[in-house]
Amino acid sequence: MNPDILNTILGCLGGLLFCLGWVWLNKTEDDEVLASHINDLQTKKVDTDTHATDLAAIEADITALETMQNHKARAYRSGTQSNIPNETLTKVLFNAETYDPNGDFDADGVDSRYIAPVSGWYLIHGQVSWLAYGEVGLWELYIWAPGLFTRSVTRTTNVAEEFFSLSISDILYVEAGQAITLDAKQTTGTANPGIQGTENGTFLAIHRLSI
Repeated sequence: MNPDILNTILGCLGGLLFCLGWVWLNKTEDDEVLASHINDLQTKKVDTDTHATDLAAIEADITALETMQNHKARAYRSGTQSNIPNETLTKVLFNAETYDPNGDFDADGVDSRYIAPVSGWYLIHGQVSWLAYGEVGLWELYIWAPGLFTRSVTRTTNVAEEFFSLSISDILYVEAGQAITLDAKQTTGTANPGIQGTENGTFLAIHRLSI
């Protein structure tokens, strides 16, 4: 074979091998770059998923806190509750509400109780306006959660010609599901005394302070 032709062929083969080598090296680098990008994207996806999970947990916590802040209610007596029996502890029958965002107060005029949605410390304030009719005797007001704690009580012997108010406040630990009521008692010897029903006269307000 002509030496010139052979040299030409060998030169072409050398160039071809160089090109193939260069392509292979660059392909390897591209593969490595691509793999690195894929790893970065996967890492970012994991981070995004984690952040999304964290965000969902935060939003759930915020919702729970907002719900906890709404553990409150205020009910009142609309209209007179007449003929409170003598020497008989009698539930104040609340039949209207000022506010009750979670629907925890059963102000139906019969059950008339607040059901604690969660266990915790509650501020409880109640008031009754008595239609005294001038009777002389002992007038009492109780906060009561049956079976949970001893009744909180306030009492007086004050008598007015038309009416007077008796109020009571306490901070108590209440278990979830426990019912809280306001109960009144009079010992005048007659069943005539009644409770005056007004939003600002006879009411029970309850706010949860902490778990």
